[in-house]
Amino acid sequence: MPPKKPPKRLTDISLDNVGDYLLNYSMAVAQKSFVMMGMTLDVPKAAMEEDSWNTPDVRYHRNYHQAHERQAFTYVDESIHWLREQFFSSIPWYCHQALVDHILLVLSKATHTAKATFRKTAGGPQAEWNRHVVYVTVRFVKITLHPRVKKLDLNNIGPKALRDEIYRGLEQLSGLETLNLGSGSGPGSTAGTSGTEIIRKRVFMSFKFLQNLTSLSFTNECQNETLAVVGQNCRHLSHLDIAGSQAVTDQGASWLLGCKDLTTLDLYQTAISIEGYAQLLLALTGLQSVGRCDAFGQILEYLATYNRDQIQLSIKYFHSRDVSYEQLRLLTVMCPKLTHVSLYVDEDAGNLLEPLTSLKELSEIKLLACNFYTDKVDELLKWQGKQLTLLHLEHIDELDMNALCCIAENCPNLLRLVFFSCDFVENFGHSLSDKHFSHPPFQLLQSLVCVSESAPNIIEFLLVHAKILKSVQFGSTAWFNDDTVAKVLAKGALREVEEIRILRSYELTMRAVSVLLEQCPNLHILAEMDGWEGINQLELLQLRKKIREENLDLDTFIAWSVTG
Repeated sequence: MPPKKPPKRLTDISLDNVGDYLLNYSMAVAQKSFVMMGMTLDVPKAAMEEDSWNTPDVRYHRNYHQAHERQAFTYVDESIHWLREQFFSSIPWYCHQALVDHILLVLSKATHTAKATFRKTAGGPQAEWNRHVVYVTVRFVKITLHPRVKKLDLNNIGPKALRDEIYRGLEQLSGLETLNLGSGSGPGSTAGTSGTEIIRKRVFMSFKFLQNLTSLSFTNECQNETLAVVGQNCRHLSHLDIAGSQAVTDQGASWLLGCKDLTTLDLYQTAISIEGYAQLLLALTGLQSVGRCDAFGQILEYLATYNRDQIQLSIKYFHSRDVSYEQLRLLTVMCPKLTHVSLYVDEDAGNLLEPLTSLKELSEIKLLACNFYTDKVDELLKWQGKQLTLLHLEHIDELDMNALCCIAENCPNLLRLVFFSCDFVENFGHSLSDKHFSHPPFQLLQSLVCVSESAPNIIEFLLVHAKILKSVQFGSTAWFNDDTVAKVLAKGALREVEEIRILRSYELTMRAVSVLLEQCPNLHILAEMDGWEGINQLELLQLRKKIREENLDLDTFIAWSVTG
């Protein structure tokens, strides 16, 4: 039976109460400031006439109203400043990051709720009040703008008005070390409006004050002028992700030459040329990854052609779609420290993978679109299998039981194994779950993902031999049924499993669920049961009711996610 839910930590309970206090306080500020804005005399009827909008009486009432608006807005900002000082002076420093993360989560939910309420009452008597609540709620995100904040991730913060408010005050986060500005919804995503352009410029000028940054993610929207400011002021950067920023060219990339601490630089789908890449690789001697780069083979050829001395780069991560045999051979010579190779294989090459056998530190392989035997994946595993901790096979053909045995025998140290959209041969043969190997296979395997059409004997073979699996994921085409689950559990499998995700099943029923709950004491996630056709809605509701009543630490709602 899964374990009971542990009691909430006192820190988490305290943060929940801080969030409640913040919402109550912001609502009180909204009410008082709204009253302050409403302390105006009725505008004379003459104000409604087009030719009298600038008469002395109308000007007086307009100025009077604007003065009260300024007074109300000043009160809101002063209240925010007071509460921010209370939070950061009264709460221990080691809780400040958790405090900021929780405040952003609370305000994101509150802003969505306030906006939904405003839309429902638009045009009604409560519209102005609800509009003001939205304004004040968004404004309160300024509480998080403090020099003691070390990490800020805007990727899941919304709505956009909340992010824009943070963009305007980025310069106040002078202690920031990690910043993720998100993707596709930041400043500049709706270029053309003057307000958006002002915010965009405000953002990249804010980098002048963020001199402690070590990690920055600004995908899709980074520009050359942004890199100019970053390169001159953020000299401690070790990680920079500007993938998808098609406006970035060699001119912008040249500003990064001064960031000598860079180890990870994701430039995928930018406009940087082969010469620009080469310049970065030569100047940034500690660079270990440039993200996916389909021209990497051409870059290596360029470096080899225009440099007399033999070059050895510090690159450890290689991800490319288009590479020839000679380019791959050059890769192993110029990047001998490679630990991760992600490669689209040309099926016509036959021996394309051969150069990878010379890499001494290779521990992770991801292969896409090839044949297991024709393209000599089996030979590669015989050479490199012992040092592999990750094997990811995607769209691989010619997989049979002998192929699985090849993986089992030659890759004893695997931690993660992934089969994604692979083609297992129809005549797969009998189950070899009882086969004896010279050394027990999959003894270290912790994560198994099989999003491929797979028969019960495949499932049984993989699960029975992997004794300490923590995470198991199968796609909708896996032939999973109650008998398979019973056989696997009867042979001692899944005793350590913590997470099981099976995307759709036509045969699994509550009988399998009951056996899993009974024999998997560490199970925390049992996902996607809504798609199991052998379980009806009533049975699922009763299961979830039992989980609540018995306080079991088991999540059955979490969405599908390939974590392997």
